[in-house]
Amino acid sequence: MKKLILVIALVIGTIQLAKAQTTFGGGVSFGNGTSLEAKADFNVANQISVSPSINYFLNTAGYSAFQFNVDAHYNIQSNDDMVIYPLVGLNYYMITTTGYTGGSDLGLTLGAGSTYKLSESMKLYAELKYIRSGIGISAGILFSL
Repeated sequence: MKKLILVIALVIGTIQLAKAQTTFGGGVSFGNGTSLEAKADFNVANQISVSPSINYFLNTAGYSAFQFNVDAHYNIQSNDDMVIYPLVGLNYYMITTTGYTGGSDLGLTLGAGSTYKLSESMKLYAELKYIRSGIGISAGILFSL
């Protein structure tokens, strides 16, 4: 429970730090299973952004799993439409099963990603992450507010 409170506090803290550009959206992730992802991205400095996300894993094996991430990105402008970034963050994973007690774990996230601007208010994202002893790939779309 203490780990969940820590992750929630980190997400709320990143929202409070949000300055200029804010994007929200979602996508799909593949790694230790397939998941749907809801994601936000907040610029907090010239080249630094914070990106909280939540993943819900899709399966039919009688359990449900969620993953909460808060990543920091160091944004490098590749050209007018593309940004690449290394990322580092925290990850909280929670699993619940039918008839059994659930489990959870807190870990680090390391990886890299890229965004590609489709229009002034829409961009694609793709990320490759090492999360909790596994590699994950995410892709989706973000909308500017």
